[in-house]
Amino acid sequence: MKFNKTWVLIPLLIILVVGLSGCITDDLVKTGQTYESNGITFQYPESWQVVNSVAEGSVGAVASKSDANISTVIQQVPSEYGSEIQEACSKNNVNLVKSPNYINLQEVKTTVNNQTVIVHRYLVNEPDGSQKEHVATWIKMTNGQLYVLLFSTPVESYENERSSYDLIVGTFSLVGQSKDNGNSNDILSGISERINKFFSN
Repeated sequence: MKFNKTWVLIPLLIILVVGLSGCITDDLVKTGQTYESNGITFQYPESWQVVNSVAEGSVGAVASKSDANISTVIQQVPSEYGSEIQEACSKNNVNLVKSPNYINLQEVKTTVNNQTVIVHRYLVNEPDGSQKEHVATWIKMTNGQLYVLLFSTPVESYENERSSYDLIVGTFSLVGQSKDNGNSNDILSGISERINKFFSN
């Protein structure tokens, strides 16, 4: 499986809504609906719904019921990107910077309970003149697999929707992973805290 330079930008074009139905806090409130498929699980807001994504490596996707341009796509990072967070993220960034529409805002690398997490925030200029804001959270799970949780939203919706992303990232885990098994929940709680600080900058 080979990703091209548009890998992280693909959800921008290919998120397909499959149904017509319908502030970040320090303490993550785990409410909403539950996604559980392809070995992963997370919660998402009641105002969002599961959607289909044909983004390469996609293992899950949810989007706002009122605006499909507001979405989060979970992608499994292919083995050719390496087994370490920094290596995989750096390889992806090499492709991102080739696009004249890409504007880097901030990238933060942190360690939570001895596990590395990278949060990358950037803008993409759209062909119609608008801008979309993206936040990619790179996580290495306890099974050794790397995942990217990519949040995409029109810039004007960013402030209102960032708490939705916080909910998704803060509840993301592997299916069947016991809440008392290991420190993954502590890790994800720590990630949520880092994202709170990251968004407030």
